[in-house]
This record gives sequence, C-alpha cells and structure tokens, in this order.
Amino acid sequence: MGLPIVTLLTLLGLSSAQMMSQVMVAQVKITDAPYPVSNAEQLNQVVWTVHGTPTKEAIFCVSEAPVSQLRFVCTDCMEKNITDMVNVLNSAQDITRRVGFPAVTLRDINVNTNWSGATIICQAALNGGTVDSAPSAVEVRYLRQPHVVDSNGQSPVLIGNQGYRFFVECVRNAEGICQQSGRRKTLKCNVQSNPPATQYRWLKNGSPSGTGAEITIGTEMIGQSIQCQANNGLHDESNMPLSQAVQIDPYSSAKLLKDNFQQLQSSSPFLANNRIEMNQQVNLGCQVEGNPRPIVYWRMRKQNGDVVDAACPQGLEGQYQEMAPEGARSANIVRLTALCSLRISNYSYSGQYWCAACSQVSQGEPECSPSLETPGTSSLNVQVIGAPSNSDAPPSIEQRGPDATVLVHYCAEPMPRPPREIVFSIDQNDLQVGQSWENFHFDSAVTNNTVPNCYIARLTISPVREEDQYRQIALKLQNQFGSKQIPVAMDALLGGDSTMVGRMSTFWIYILIGVGALLAVICVITICVRRRGKDHPDYNEPKSKANLNSREEFFDPSQDGGPRLYAQHPPEVCDSAYGVYLSREAVV
Repeated sequence: MGLPIVTLLTLLGLSSAQMMSQVMVAQVKITDAPYPVSNAEQLNQVVWTVHGTPTKEAIFCVSEAPVSQLRFVCTDCMEKNITDMVNVLNSAQDITRRVGFPAVTLRDINVNTNWSGATIICQAALNGGTVDSAPSAVEVRYLRQPHVVDSNGQSPVLIGNQGYRFFVECVRNAEGICQQSGRRKTLKCNVQSNPPATQYRWLKNGSPSGTGAEITIGTEMIGQSIQCQANNGLHDESNMPLSQAVQIDPYSSAKLLKDNFQQLQSSSPFLANNRIEMNQQVNLGCQVEGNPRPIVYWRMRKQNGDVVDAACPQGLEGQYQEMAPEGARSANIVRLTALCSLRISNYSYSGQYWCAACSQVSQGEPECSPSLETPGTSSLNVQVIGAPSNSDAPPSIEQRGPDATVLVHYCAEPMPRPPREIVFSIDQNDLQVGQSWENFHFDSAVTNNTVPNCYIARLTISPVREEDQYRQIALKLQNQFGSKQIPVAMDALLGGDSTMVGRMSTFWIYILIGVGALLAVICVITICVRRRGKDHPDYNEPKSKANLNSREEFFDPSQDGGPRLYAQHPPEVCDSAYGVYLSREAVV
C-alpha cells in the first residue's frame, strides 16, 4: 500500500511542478511584429503617428499556449479620463489561427492626440489567474495644419466672400499713398505638433519668402497673400503642411471725427445742469472713419464709477449710416455715422456717455479710440429727474433678536426731503423721520451708495409682536414731479401665512372658540325650552284644547309596559339644558 501512495504523491508532485513551470514560463509581450513570444521583443514605448485618419502603425499582443482571453488593457486611462482609448483597445483582432500561437493586433485605428502619456499592457488568462506583460508608454506623434496668427496669437479676420485678412498700418501722404513710416506687424506660424516643429517656411503669393517661426511685414505686403509651412520631421521637406492664405490689407486706425453731444446738451429735452426728465428720447450720434470698416461701441460710466455698455446696439449689431469718402487721402477709408437711441425710462440712465471708434484687425480685442474704459475729450452727461419710483431692490427686513429693521429702497431726483415728503404709514398713522408709534420708529432715510439717485428708508420694530405681520404699512414719497406709495408686505417679511387662519392671532382664535361654544349652548337651551312647552301643556285650559295642542311622541312603560321611545331629544339632555335655564331664571 505504501508504494502506490508514494507513487501517487510523486505523480502529484510532478504535476504541481509542471503547473508551476507553466505559470513561471508563460510570457506575454507587446511587439511591433507577430513573432512567437520567445523571439519577440517587448516594446517599452508604443508610437502612433497621425498623418491623417487612421494611423498606419500596428502593434501585437503575443503569448504562448495554453493562455486564453488575450487582450490590450490601459492601466491609467480612467485616471487620465481617456475613455475613447479603452473602446479602441477592446476592438483588437484575434489572429491566433493565422499565426499559429495566441496573438491579437491593433491596426488602422483612429488615434487621438491626447493619448500620449497613457500606459498599456497585454494581459492573458491562465489557470484562473492573469498574466501581464511589461508596461508600454504611449506616444502619439502628429503635426496639425499650421495657421498664421499675429504677435498676440490672434487669428486673422474672416470677411464674408473675401477670405482671411490681416492689416498693416497705412499712413498716407497728400497723394493718398501709404508711407513706410507706419507700424510694422509681426506674424507667427502657429502649429500644434508632437514633437515640436523645428522647420518653418513663409510663402508670398505661393513663392518662398523667408524662414523661421515669425516674419515682420509692412506696407510692402499690402495687396499680397501670405502663407506658412511647418514640419517636425514627420513629413518630407517637399510636402510640408501648409497654412491658409491670408490677404494683407492697408490699415487706417479707426478714429472719431465728431459727435453731437454738445448740441444735445444745449437743446431740448435737456434742462440746466445736464438734467432731463424721465420718459424722454435722446438720439446720440458719432461720425467715425477707418479701414477696415470701423465699428462703434457706446459706453456709459455710472455715477458710482462702474463702466458698462450703454443701452443701445453695440459693435457689429449697431446702427450705422455710411457716408461718401472725401479726397485722395480717403482712398480705402470707410466713413460712417453711428447712432444710439436712448429712451430715458428710469434713473439707471444717469451717467456719462461716450462713443469709441474701433478697428477689428484680428479675432482678438478691437483697437479703439477713445478707450472702452475711459472717455475722450467729448462726452454726454445725463442727470435723470422725475417722480419717486421703486428701486430694483425689493423691501427687506433685518432681524436681531426680538427687534427688526425694515429697509425700503426707492429712487428719486430730486430727493424727497424730510419731514413731509417722506413718511411711513402704519395702519393709517403717519410717521416722519425720528417719530414713533407704539413699537414702530422711523429711523432714517439715507443714500444708497451703490445705485445712483436711490435711497434707503429704515423703520425699526422694537420689539416685534405677532400681530405686526398684519399691519398695513407703506412708504409715502413725494417731490416736485409726483408722488409714490411703496407697500410693505409684513406678513411675507416676518414669515406670516396669507390664509385667513394665519392672519388671526392666538388671542382672537380663543375668542372665536368661546363665542362658538356659547352659541351652541344657547341653541340647545332654546330647543329644550320649546320641547318642554309642548310636553307640559297648560292644564288651566280645557282638556280637549290641551289634547289638540299636544302630541304623543314617546311610549311610557308605566302606562303600557313597553319601552319609552323618544321621537326627538332624550329627557336627560333637555333636563340638563333646562336645568341651566332654570338656574339662570332663579338667579335673575
């Protein structure tokens, strides 16, 4: 019996050794050719070159029998948010039958340039576990089409039906010819590539005109077409990628010729000191010129110093009237009158207005004169006057312990002056600044420092009572142009309910409950008194008459031996109520 056991253990030992040998010997590799794993060289870096779509390089994942489920795996794609690469790796083709050993391949795939830096492995299943290859780093090599940009990296202007345009400054002489004294312009050949581009070439009207990543041009390039080429070693020198063609045009910076601001302020509807009544129409106009076609931005500085767009169409969306050029110096110059129509509808129109003549010479910020942030020598000052009105800010409340302060925002010019032109009304009781009524005190009316021509009225409630949320409160304002009442919804500010129950205090609820109970007792007493009158007729009357006025509505067991059946109220209920009634009579 000992020999078979030893033999069995030996056999089992050899089988385990063979199994361990298989696990130790089994290999998986990523290679660039479908060779058996023993002859294949592991790739430490997988390079994909993008000359277009798809890439031409192929990689292989190879192993030896008896592994299964051979596949490519990205170990850090989720971490780097490269989700599209996972789908591509899962599309690997099984070529085991064709090559005679376990192998899968990736070829003719669509590569994304953001895959560079990712790590992939080849993985196989063996005896319930997995075997991984050494990691391979991914590098994507590419060169996208170059573009001509200016020194700030901005692209040229795209003009409809004319193509891309860059502009160089043109200072004209008396004959209208551009002089060489204008500012020169630096252009760059912008290209995205890996590895970085090292070779550049500039073309003028399709012919070589210089090398390097940058080129400086002046008026000599006006009317010419310019392109650039770039290469990082992925292309033949004779077939370098080429940029779009950009036309070079003369540039006369946009400038402001004149405006109608002075004329507006000296005529109706403007009053003295730049004042204007509400609901008036004001039409601003600015005459500008330049090349390319200038655009105008209307700007406004508020009374608090903030600079914003005026309330009229801006830039390319603006309203323009084109004018005819004047003289030889105006060759290629565009002259326009820009319009801005303002309807002075509220106090937010108060401020300083100006127009800026701008040139859009690239897709970046326009070049403007005067600045978009600071007015030039000419501007229009507007001071809106009118009746008091609501502010954009609704009434609010500040609560501090048992006290609260109601803040009411309003606007007016001229300002309503205490004591009679600004009053808080609480349940028809008028409070002037500094006055009190019950737990209400009108503290002050102060200027709102963030909104022009606007103010804040402060009403203190000390202490806050439950019934205060049902007060009828309003701020009454008045100046020489009119009056305004601003109601304050105290139930909303203090968290009240708009229903009838919510509008009743606890005291009044108790009162109503008591009244209801009293009415119920009176009703029961009234019914029982009437019942007693019917059941106990007046025996001084003739019997026949008494019998006619009475009606048997129950059975008495003392008379017929049957149960007493009541038609209406049980005697004990009526007796109790009647007892109350008799007690009240006795007291009386």
